[in-house]
Amino acid sequence: MTPSLHRSRRTQLRASAAPLGFALALIATPAFAQDQATPAPAAPADQAADATPDIVVTGTLFRRTDKETPSPVTVLTAENLQKSGITNIADAIHSISSDNSGSVPTAFANGFGSGAAGVSLRGLTVNSTLVLIDGIRTTNYPYADDGQRSFVDLNSIPKSTIERIEVLKDGASSTYGADAIGGVVNIIQRKEIRGIEGTVEGGISQRGDGGEQRATLTAGYGSLKEQGFNVYINGEYEHDGLISVADRGFPYNSTDLSSIGGFDNNVGAFGAFGGRVGTISAVVRPATQTTPGNPFSGVALPNTLSQVLNPAGCAAGTIAKFDPVTLENGGNGGAYCEQNQATYGTIAPEQTRYGFTGHATVQVGDNAQAYLTGTYYHSKVFSTTSPSTIRQRNPINSTNVVLPALLSNGTLNPQNPYAAQGLAAQISYSFGDIPASAETDNNLYRVAGGISGKFGDGWGYSFDATYARSDLTGINKGYINIAGLTNAINTGSYNFINPSLNSQAVRDSISPDVITKAKSELYMAQAVLTKDLFQLPGGPLQVAVGGSIRREKLNNPNANVNNAFLGLNAVTASGARTVTAGFFEVNAPIFDQLEINGSGRYDHYSDGYSRFSPKVGFKLTPIRQFALRGTYSQGFRAPSFAESQNGAVIGYTSATPPAAVVAAHNGNAYVQSYSIGFNSASNPNLKPEKSRSFTLGGIFQPTPWLSATIDYYNIRKTDVISGGPLAGQAIANYYAGTALPAGYSVTLDDPDPQFPTAIRKILIVNSPYANAAALRTAGLDASVQADFHLSESTRFTSRLEGTEILYYDFKPSSADPYDHYVGTQAPYVLSSGAGTPKWRANWQNSLQTGPFTLTGTAYYVSGYRSVAEDQSGHGATSCADSLYGAGNTFCTTKGFFDLDLVGEVKVNSKFTFYVNVINLFDASAPLNPANYAGNNYNPTWTQSGIVGRFFRAGANFKF
Repeated sequence: MTPSLHRSRRTQLRASAAPLGFALALIATPAFAQDQATPAPAAPADQAADATPDIVVTGTLFRRTDKETPSPVTVLTAENLQKSGITNIADAIHSISSDNSGSVPTAFANGFGSGAAGVSLRGLTVNSTLVLIDGIRTTNYPYADDGQRSFVDLNSIPKSTIERIEVLKDGASSTYGADAIGGVVNIIQRKEIRGIEGTVEGGISQRGDGGEQRATLTAGYGSLKEQGFNVYINGEYEHDGLISVADRGFPYNSTDLSSIGGFDNNVGAFGAFGGRVGTISAVVRPATQTTPGNPFSGVALPNTLSQVLNPAGCAAGTIAKFDPVTLENGGNGGAYCEQNQATYGTIAPEQTRYGFTGHATVQVGDNAQAYLTGTYYHSKVFSTTSPSTIRQRNPINSTNVVLPALLSNGTLNPQNPYAAQGLAAQISYSFGDIPASAETDNNLYRVAGGISGKFGDGWGYSFDATYARSDLTGINKGYINIAGLTNAINTGSYNFINPSLNSQAVRDSISPDVITKAKSELYMAQAVLTKDLFQLPGGPLQVAVGGSIRREKLNNPNANVNNAFLGLNAVTASGARTVTAGFFEVNAPIFDQLEINGSGRYDHYSDGYSRFSPKVGFKLTPIRQFALRGTYSQGFRAPSFAESQNGAVIGYTSATPPAAVVAAHNGNAYVQSYSIGFNSASNPNLKPEKSRSFTLGGIFQPTPWLSATIDYYNIRKTDVISGGPLAGQAIANYYAGTALPAGYSVTLDDPDPQFPTAIRKILIVNSPYANAAALRTAGLDASVQADFHLSESTRFTSRLEGTEILYYDFKPSSADPYDHYVGTQAPYVLSSGAGTPKWRANWQNSLQTGPFTLTGTAYYVSGYRSVAEDQSGHGATSCADSLYGAGNTFCTTKGFFDLDLVGEVKVNSKFTFYVNVINLFDASAPLNPANYAGNNYNPTWTQSGIVGRFFRAGANFKF
């Protein structure tokens, strides 16, 4: 699950809810659209005359002039995004304070969902937030988060044609169907653009890296009001330069924190063979080879010392070490090299995006409007990572790899210093001469069209249809091909002594590029019919009915076909299904002061299951200055293709066998801490996840210039799909010699060469996905918005928005108690170490006087303890359970605050120039050594702190 470059901390503007007490203490700002009681900003002059008096607000089927429905909705307008310095859709949506743990920022470029960005409202993960474009679905990204959770890629949605983004912070399965448990993000395009308009922009960090260039150009013609049509074409381009870990200073560029009270976690810090990962300087020790021709059948000789293979010593960039202690199994004694490999990593990936959109809107008579739109969008993301190591456990155990005494031609092996003695050489090494990187190229194609209108006495209708396809190419470089490595070792073609002498042909033979092509598709059509039945005291009783049908397809083939590469995860998912649905909504304004709304939807999946989702809501306005609103809903999430049709994924975590097993092996290296794999496979018998949620809140507007909202939310999910919920029991049963749970199996390591009859340790636990878990969460959203017209030419606006999570509890299985995540780094695995901070808030203040506008936007995320019950067990919440393992040292990660500043000058009606300073005070990311998605920092919440102060300058033009 990654933030997007320079705006990773999730900026915000249009929504404005502060973490409860924080918001109320500061008072200062109103909400937005749904959360907004003050008038919306005036439309541009060329659109104001054509603006329709009513719109369809996200979460309802009806057109209405009153935008405040019973459900809380936050609106991000193009104007506010400009004022905040946000340049893409991913950063815009990540700016919302209700986007929480489990979201996918682009900075996770080497994760399962590499190259994409996803949103996780309420922290329910990316598969429980529905993303729409103009109210209809689009296709999912072909890669799934953690190989399991499907989501829409925000990086592949153009920004320059966006009118607004509506974020429904409430369950909406009764209107939209599956996945709308945490909420809905609806990206709404502009209907009409006239003339030529565009933007040019450039930026760079204070440290001279991460340079970015952006340009947009749109040309439109026609007036809906005067000519009855409008057409426009748009193109946009953005490039963001790569920022490497090596480009930042200590401690963000190092794995050795011993100088500040932490651990030395450099590669080789525990000896050449104390861990699986080797340095770029090969180290060897005497061994035997049990199977001629099989370099992975080595057995190290006990009581021997290791030596650096190159007589010249450790390579540049590594540290020479010598340990005189020889363990019984020869594990750590001798000469070796230590290396900080963090510098190979990426802080911000290189991104290139470009796309084209065509849009046409036509008035059909006096009472109907039709549209047709098409988009092509390309998103390329590139990142680097540490070189591959020769000693791995996935998909085979290569930790005992050796250089043979004799090459395949029968001659002594010059790479093996023990060859003359007839011994093999066990080797520890990372392929530093073969750069490792990941690249994703996603091409998105989307066409949509429809018509809406009115007829007869209070009748209305709409019809929409869309087709969307995502073609994704993944290119992984630096993985080691097992067959190529075997041949190189047996023939001696690869030079381990001095890797710089290897030819490119030799490198390519053991590390060819791994290229995979994945594709997802969606076909969808939906129709809605509405009717004003009769008048109630508060207005017309409205009824709507509708239906939809969609076809979803996915093909994400296994990148590691036939387990040909070391360390490359065997993730696969494919499937197809048809979903049909019927739905309704009734809106009853009982009185002027009371509105009641009810809706429901029945979805049927060709997979073999169905689900009905109801929702009711109300809005009570006893006085003009105050309204009370609330909702109750039930929803569901359909199993993904990876979970239910054809999918598998292996995840790894650290483990140590039980004490009795360790004792049986005399505590040798075979039973020390290692990476155990968990292979989760699809299960066709899965049921949908179910949810129950309710909200209750108030809207306050004591004066025309001040408004505020506060909303309580409460969500419970059951039948949550998890991979291997009984994996712990399976491990315990295996070591106890009892039967494994049904459907579970284990893949075992090779026998211990020193104790070949002792029980073997588990390498992989194989299990099906299951409906086993449950979660519950509750919190408060608050917002304040103020709008002061100080004079005819001077205006000051202030918007404050925040979220407080009261609790977020997860129950791994029916037999387990609830774990508590708020204020900790849990869910550790699911969120890539992001955790669940209790507070998120942002505050935007803008002063406009004449042609000048100055806007400051502040962002805050609270601190948390670096503990996680999902990683360390129930009750593991004290510093003694620190994920970093250093007790009170680095147990707490501090909160993070930064400020962005945007200055604009409107030269005339055609030109506006602006300058942005992101992270004005150059705030540093709080130290978080336990995070594994970033090197000693948390990229989900504090990406801007690692990028540092960043400058942008640009111009908007319109003719």
